[in-house]
Amino acid sequence: MIITIDTDSDEAGGGEQTESLETTKLAEMGFTEPEDLQEWVIEKPAILGEELLILTSEYAGFQDTSDRLDILALDTDGRLVVVELKRDRADQTTDLQAIKYASYCATLTAKEVQQEYRSFWSEQNGGGITPEDVSQKFAEFLTQFVDDPPITDEGWVDFDLSERPRILLAAGSFGTEITSPVLWLSNEYELDISCIKIETYDNGGQVVVSSQQIIPIPEAEEYMTKRREKREEQQKSSSGARTIELLLERNVLSEGDTVYFNRDKLPDDPDSELLNSDSFWWANITGKQGQSNNIEWEWEEGQEDETEYSFTGLTKEILYRLNDRDKSKSLNGYNYWKHPDADDRTLKQLRDNETTGSEITAESE
Repeated sequence: MIITIDTDSDEAGGGEQTESLETTKLAEMGFTEPEDLQEWVIEKPAILGEELLILTSEYAGFQDTSDRLDILALDTDGRLVVVELKRDRADQTTDLQAIKYASYCATLTAKEVQQEYRSFWSEQNGGGITPEDVSQKFAEFLTQFVDDPPITDEGWVDFDLSERPRILLAAGSFGTEITSPVLWLSNEYELDISCIKIETYDNGGQVVVSSQQIIPIPEAEEYMTKRREKREEQQKSSSGARTIELLLERNVLSEGDTVYFNRDKLPDDPDSELLNSDSFWWANITGKQGQSNNIEWEWEEGQEDETEYSFTGLTKEILYRLNDRDKSKSLNGYNYWKHPDADDRTLKQLRDNETTGSEITAESE
């Protein structure tokens, strides 16, 4: 990726060639402040080689620490990206800093990142950004990986924010004290961490910025992505199995219990004929604890193709029948089902109550 920075107008363009130019350190061109590169990335995130939505800069909203991360962004898969920038050579603690920041950001919610986006860009633009502006921006950006993301009652976009932020290190050069641990963490522990080499050129009053991903190398990136996706899918399945096991063990759910679909989660423009079918919204607990046999759908009762589902599997099937939602898109099925004797709580809320020590069961209160 090649970006041209017009230092007189603070505008960024693209498409310049660098073959006839010599690399020049930013300090040699008079850019001595670390914030110079940071401001350019905020203005033109494509400098980092991909499409990103910049959420905030110099973020310091971490509990019990004064640490500040350079840039926090969102990628087109809806994952947080922790960006650590070094104007020239990456120092030996760059990777550790970024890992620490990623651990802090892992607890952020979709609502919190939207609130931070609003605060940051309101300050950048002199105010005037409303929650509606933010939700519209996020909805437009996120439609690249989820169709028509729903809006909460508070006006924020409701989407599943991964608990595993990506890490992106960008610097003029990297020594083995960085590349060695990054490769080890990527290969052995499948940590999603990339190194982007930033080169700058003086083009007569313009700064030409060129970026190249050096870790993971392009040939290995697809393989590493598939490994991470496989692990995440296995973790989701394992988490689902643990959830149903816990709810049955604590007598929150019992074999034969009936649960119902949370209509607050209905997609836009659902099939109107299905809306009036009572059995379409109900399912019965089987008492089984496998990955795909936890509930039976009342709507299929007595049909030849009657089958057992996981909560996530049946949720995807229902949403597909309502408005052709892509079954490959991820979701947490326990967010979509409620027990009629549990004060309108979702099964995920019941699970969370149990894991935090609350004495709440389906029959209590």
